[in-house]
Parts: sequence; structure tokens; C-alpha cells
Amino acid sequence: MPSLDFSALPLTGWYPGHMLKAGKAMQEVLRLVDLVIELVDARAPASTRNPRFRELLHSRPVLIVANKADLADPAQSRSWQAYLEAQGERVLLLDSPHLTDASRLVATWKQVAEAERRGRGATHELTRPVRLMIAGVPNVGKSTLVNRLYEGKRVLVGPKPGVTRQNQWVPLRDGVELLDTPGVLWPRIQTKEHELRLGLVGCIRDEVLGIELLTEFLWDVLRQESSGRVNWALYGMDAAPATPEGFIEAVARRRGLLLPGGRIDAERAATAVLKDFREGRLGRITIEGPPAAAALPPVEKMEDA
Repeated sequence: MPSLDFSALPLTGWYPGHMLKAGKAMQEVLRLVDLVIELVDARAPASTRNPRFRELLHSRPVLIVANKADLADPAQSRSWQAYLEAQGERVLLLDSPHLTDASRLVATWKQVAEAERRGRGATHELTRPVRLMIAGVPNVGKSTLVNRLYEGKRVLVGPKPGVTRQNQWVPLRDGVELLDTPGVLWPRIQTKEHELRLGLVGCIRDEVLGIELLTEFLWDVLRQESSGRVNWALYGMDAAPATPEGFIEAVARRRGLLLPGGRIDAERAATAVLKDFREGRLGRITIEGPPAAAALPPVEKMEDA
């Protein structure tokens, strides 16, 4: 079935001033870093990659970590990994809240960073600690991952974008130092669909895009889902309702989210749907697939989610 056309809707242009400062600060310390760990959201790997990072970080090697893999369709994640690796990228799939072997992950990153140092002939650097930078757009789980690696609570964590506001050096095991950086978007997102995908996975604040618009976009994404992974039974449904308005109304009545007179509380219903999606209760859903995904071979995960 054809998707709805959201392209006529205006872009918000949301780009807080602290992100410009954060981007400059990242660039200033880049010379101290051996390897950049670029976190993306496994449910939207392309949409959650900041295209400016390649300009900012061009002088350092990059390892892509697709975080929140436990919330994404495993088959789609394998296809994304194969696609990105075919483009010459190095990719790990990860579920940072349930990471079982932090030492293994740090050791893998250290090995890659040391190989890069040797490859560029930087033998004089081999006696100092390995330095990593973790970067990504807001709310892809950078600080949560750093806390799991450190096994402490040195950095702030929150469910909304914008919690980390400045660079923070965090010591890890085995002589590794990690620079946690603020989430950074880019000044101009090109399409409304891209902006809405960022909103669905929490990289842009709900109030910026609008709760009900985000839920309408999610309904459109879910009704296109052909893998059978959508848990419509959560709302007592067998399939997607015919309209987004019908979806919101059905959820509201199912959950008892009503106003005086029996009218539905559309905002509370929309908020509940977004929460269900983001916490995985609607199923493991990937909201964008890689080009020619069906033609790509499966690839084994390099880190258990």
C-alpha cells in the first residue's frame, strides 16, 4: 500500500545553539583521539547518522555501532550491517543496556585503535593510553553505553535528547580513555520524513514535532511492515486500522484514555503509542531498510545484544 506523503509539511529547523558549540569542541580535541565510535540507532541507521561527522572527523578512523539492536528487526539489522560493510564501513550491533561483556567490547575497540596507530606509523604513541571518542546524534544511547563500560554512574543519562552538554573524559579498563560527547544534529535536515524518523526514535524532542503527527507517521510506518513483527494484539487489533485517526481512537478506548463526555484524549493516546514503540512493546521494528536489502547476505553479529 502507498505511504502517506508528509513532504508538504514544513520542517521545524530545530538546531539548538549548544550543538554548534559541541561540534566545534569535538573538532578541537580530535587530534587527541585514535578512533571515533559513531553510535547510530539500529532502528534507523541511515537517518541517525550525522552527515557532517564525515567532514568533522575525516582525519580519524571510525567504527559504527548500531545501538538499541534489541529494539530493531534482527533480519533488517543484518542487512544494514552487510550494506554498510559493503561500503567499506566497520560495524557492530549492540544493545548497550543489556551488555554482558563490557571488557570484550573495550578490548575490541582497543585492538582496532592500536592497529590504526601502527598503520599510520605512530609508534611514539604506543606508550600512551588508547583514546576513543564516542559521537552521535542526540539520544542514541551514548551516555548509557559509557556508564555500562565504566560500570559506574559518571555521566548523566536521560530519556530525552540533550542531556550531555559538554565533552567528558571517562577512564575505562585496560588503559583506555573514552571521550563522551554531546549529541549533535546538523543545521539543515532535507526532508520531513527524515525529521520524523529522527523524532520517532527520540532524537528530536516530541514537543518540537508534535505528538500526534509523530504517531500518525508511526501508524504509516507500521502499516507498511510486512514481516509480521508488529504486535497489534497489544491494542486488541489484528491489523492496522484504516486511518491514523482510527488508530488513535482505538488505542484511546482500549486504554481508557477518555475525556469528560466519552471523548478520546488523543494526546495521551498518542503519547502511549510512542512509548510502546520506543520500549519495544509493539515489536522489534526497523523504520527504514537499506538499499536492495533483499539481495544482501546475512552477517553474523560481532557483539551479543
